[in-house]
Amino acid sequence: MLGVPSHRAERTRKADRDRLQKLYIDQGRNFKLSGEGLNRLWYELKNPASAIRELDLTRLPADALAFYRPFHFSPHEQWGIYILVEPLVQHCDVLYHSFGGKLAAFNWETLMGCLLFEVFHHEFFHHLTECAATSFEIASAGFGKPKAIYSNYWEYRFDKTDGVGPHPDHPLEEALANAYAYNSFSFLSRMEIGFKLIWVKVYQKILEKCWAQEPAGYRSAGKYINAEYVSGAAQLLAMLLSSPDPDPASLMLLAKTVMPSGNSAFLQKPDVPTYLVGGTDALTKFGQLIPAPNETYTSLFWLGDTSSVDEYLKDRKKKEALAKKLG
Repeated sequence: MLGVPSHRAERTRKADRDRLQKLYIDQGRNFKLSGEGLNRLWYELKNPASAIRELDLTRLPADALAFYRPFHFSPHEQWGIYILVEPLVQHCDVLYHSFGGKLAAFNWETLMGCLLFEVFHHEFFHHLTECAATSFEIASAGFGKPKAIYSNYWEYRFDKTDGVGPHPDHPLEEALANAYAYNSFSFLSRMEIGFKLIWVKVYQKILEKCWAQEPAGYRSAGKYINAEYVSGAAQLLAMLLSSPDPDPASLMLLAKTVMPSGNSAFLQKPDVPTYLVGGTDALTKFGQLIPAPNETYTSLFWLGDTSSVDEYLKDRKKKEALAKKLG
């Protein structure tokens, strides 16, 4: 990205986040919903697939909006995740307008937050893959038989499968990266009921609906979401090792204990070098939408105060549970 301005997204101090949130609310920018809007939110929470079924959605693959530069290749100090801000902002605009005002879950900012979270986690999976390969390289060197596992895997464009044969979902790493981003939303959905839970459920259904439009590999993500991710990760490990006689049970155990939870990463998500790339106008517009990008792409942080909506949803859930019990 020579000649294109960029800067690294650092952590935002809590005092600064608190200041930004107060300013956001003081400016009257907080999410406001009528009674009808709240009813629509409840419907989207309970029926996310139905909420987006009739929408004509157009999406770009994550790798059209960002890329991962491996630390195996020089200049080594430039490794990290690079997020292309101008295409991201344009894509958010197209996707938001495709909703046609029919989704209560999102405004521009919350949709951009979900897009950013998705794109970061897709690219973070590429980092996980490189770290897993590097761990194997370190182990092989420890046994006195060093192997250039990642470089060989990269050279063959993620298709080094001696003894295994070509993978039907090639490139498998892209399918798994899409699935990892999807599953990362699922980790957030374990929280108690609230506004953010609706973003997660609806956005996941958007992903599921749009994968079929993506290139080979990417479009196969649905095979590897949720518990099926472990099987896919085991297959990827087999490709990395390029073993003529892989042991499926061992690979499944390794995949289950390492790759799904991100434990193979050498750095925590907020510390992975992540660069926002784009012209001044695009970076300024992005900064207005996402003033705390590090916290947004790692944990779906948003400046808005969702407490009133959260309380409404909790109360509605209690009332419906009581009505069901009495009925």
